[in-house]
Amino acid sequence: MIRRAAVAASVVAVIACQVAASRTPQALTQPPPVAREFRGVWVTPLEDAGMRDWPSAPGLSPDSQRAELRALLDRAQAIGLNAILLHVRIAGDAMYPTRFAPWSAYLTGKSGQAPKPAYDPLAYAVAEAHARGMQLHAWFNPFRAVYPGGTHGAVAASHVTRKHPSWIRHYGRQSWIDPGIPEARAMVLATIMDVVRRYDIDGVHLDDYFYPYQETHIVTERLHGRRVHVRRVIEFPDDASWKRYGKRRGFTSRSDWRRANIDDFVHALYDSVKHAKPAVAVGISPFGIWRPGSPPGVSGLDAYAELFADSRTWLAHGWVDYLAPQLYWPIDGAEHRFTALDAWWHAQNPLGRHVWPGLYTSLAVNGSDGWDAQEIPAQIESLRAASREANDAPGHVHFRMAALMQRNGAEGSLLADGVYAEPAIPPAYPWLGATPPATPTFRRLTAGDLDVALAPGGAASVRFWLIQARDGSGRWVSWVRGRADNTLSASEMPSGWEHPSEVAVTAIGATGMASAPLLFAP
Repeated sequence: MIRRAAVAASVVAVIACQVAASRTPQALTQPPPVAREFRGVWVTPLEDAGMRDWPSAPGLSPDSQRAELRALLDRAQAIGLNAILLHVRIAGDAMYPTRFAPWSAYLTGKSGQAPKPAYDPLAYAVAEAHARGMQLHAWFNPFRAVYPGGTHGAVAASHVTRKHPSWIRHYGRQSWIDPGIPEARAMVLATIMDVVRRYDIDGVHLDDYFYPYQETHIVTERLHGRRVHVRRVIEFPDDASWKRYGKRRGFTSRSDWRRANIDDFVHALYDSVKHAKPAVAVGISPFGIWRPGSPPGVSGLDAYAELFADSRTWLAHGWVDYLAPQLYWPIDGAEHRFTALDAWWHAQNPLGRHVWPGLYTSLAVNGSDGWDAQEIPAQIESLRAASREANDAPGHVHFRMAALMQRNGAEGSLLADGVYAEPAIPPAYPWLGATPPATPTFRRLTAGDLDVALAPGGAASVRFWLIQARDGSGRWVSWVRGRADNTLSASEMPSGWEHPSEVAVTAIGATGMASAPLLFAP
């Protein structure tokens, strides 16, 4: 009897092993790879060509603001975008609660006035973007103090122009925090680091405003005995800081000193972010031309000499994780700037950081300057080809989200049905951490059904789940969701995929590295 029972038990064990083997990952189908491409979009309350992104107007109720943001994110997800670059500091203000700056008038209608009832717009935006499988990068204008013509009344007592008036330089129509004052740079850096430490953002983003774009005025001069009106550049009024800090540091050129101020700030920002949260990306979107003549044949504004932004140095030294030069010209435009500059920027990248150009999508939507709706898809295809040639991860950023929602969303639909027909997840930053997460695990909540709970397979942090499902005919569908959404059931599947034959779940880590997939059959 004992031997017979042992034999029976061994037979059961063999059958059990065979059944288990039929359901092990080795017996299931490996899912197809999902493309890696950064598909970002700038989101700002500032108006441009009649467009606003979010909020659509100052002073909306918090419920209206949240509803608008959800609709915007839903549309971005439907188009195929995977990163939101949200404007959180426009001009010495904040779209979130902080002791470093007053509430933005672009949010509440009055500088320093908090939303009522209270809520945290940035925390809400981060959570909602992540739930949809999209990154959220916090976008800052570091040194602009007041946006020309857009203050919505007097600024609050806590605004930098009132707390530190000695730091402020009035320049034409603009008010600027002087980057030449070390204490001012330190305050701006502390403002950004406050967000890095308190919020679960994926990136810190700066645009092209460091020193201001030059302004001019008309002066009357005598020429050959006659009075003539001449347009002259207004000099940025930083004499006091130049004498106190520039000359004392041994600089003989004010231009070199100004560039050094911005270099110091960018370098300090990068080091500070990496010390606090190494996986948070640092990105900057400079003017597309570093210097006229680079590359040969390209002319235009000299950002190196006018904005004192030596963006080539930042890229070469690895003080950014991605650079998004604003290539705001059509492919077939003058001097072929779009393709020439894209190739040039890729060639200035010895450390292999990401180069993801900015696209002027709103011009294509408005039909301005001869642009048409097909220009942006053509630019994206051009960037992809150049990235393949340079062996770089592709990517781009649209200016702006409203452009993809205007005219019944025609431009967004054109992208969704064309160049974004296949999903993509943002490229990884292996220099920020190359160890991928472990293969995730799962626990069945209901026997014999697609009703499971997901969990990380190890200690490495997980940012997103990449979920892929296969039907009986062999077709796959892929989508991304946030780490917090850790259950998977038939009711959550895309329409027509409620009963997949196989499922694959890949963990995407904080630096974008991917685990081996978990494979199972429902």
